[in-house]
Amino acid sequence: MKAPTSAIRFNNASNLLNYGFTNFEFVSLAKKGDIVQTVKVDKGIEAEVNAIFEQDIGTLISKGNDMNINKTVSLQDTISAPIQKGQGLGTVTFSLNDEIIATTSLVSDTSVNKINLLSMTGNVIHNWFNLCR
Repeated sequence: MKAPTSAIRFNNASNLLNYGFTNFEFVSLAKKGDIVQTVKVDKGIEAEVNAIFEQDIGTLISKGNDMNINKTVSLQDTISAPIQKGQGLGTVTFSLNDEIIATTSLVSDTSVNKINLLSMTGNVIHNWFNLCR
């Protein structure tokens, strides 16, 4: 930055930008709302709920390293009702060469109420009519 002339400063800045664009790239790792996995719901009106990304995730890495990115999902197999929309269900961790580069939460895409006597009776009647067809 202490170059004697403006032309030299401009040339140095141009070289630095060219180096960055030549050697690095932005990689989108996750998009908000994309479904990662379904989770079984215990004692709920619905049998399962979708676990979705809470936010967009991306990072800047060296070009050609995008194939070395590993995704680790930490999520319970079953969750008990009631579940609220946006409730945390787990996390996803992205790593490059065993170094964590990004982490995001997985949340529920819908609410699931706990099953009660009235909804259980309705389910039994609905299933019985479906069997009689």
